[in-house]
Amino acid sequence: MPDFRLLTRDTLRALAALSVHDEQTKFVASNLMTMAQSIFEPGSEIYGIWEDKTPVGLLAIVDMSHPDAELDEGDDPDGIYIWRLMVDQAHQGKGYGRAALQCAKAMAQKKGRSNLIISVVDEPGCALPLYERFGFGRTGRIVDGEVELVMLLT
Repeated sequence: MPDFRLLTRDTLRALAALSVHDEQTKFVASNLMTMAQSIFEPGSEIYGIWEDKTPVGLLAIVDMSHPDAELDEGDDPDGIYIWRLMVDQAHQGKGYGRAALQCAKAMAQKKGRSNLIISVVDEPGCALPLYERFGFGRTGRIVDGEVELVMLLT
């Protein structure tokens, strides 16, 4: 079971160095971009996914109930949004993505939120099948060109 650790000054470089396969770069922003954007994303939290001392991925969430959260029409303020999820190319297929989804679900439940939200670029090779197998369902919304999915927690 991997550890999920909040981003720190000491872990920034190791997490920034992770990358996905070249053909997956259209599905997720770089970790460095996520870290930079988090400064301007109220309610965001960034976690490194670690296997012992080895960084294997990154999980970024946004607490939609944050008082300064920038909600679009139709967004539910009682949710946790999985803003970014990436697993390094050398560590894919080992269950880290599923573990990250489980971690985000546990965080949402601990915070008392009623749903977990994620969005995905719907193209061949994307993580949509993983999300649907995990229990997410399509909302019917397209947000910033991505298919939105939700998991009800209550």
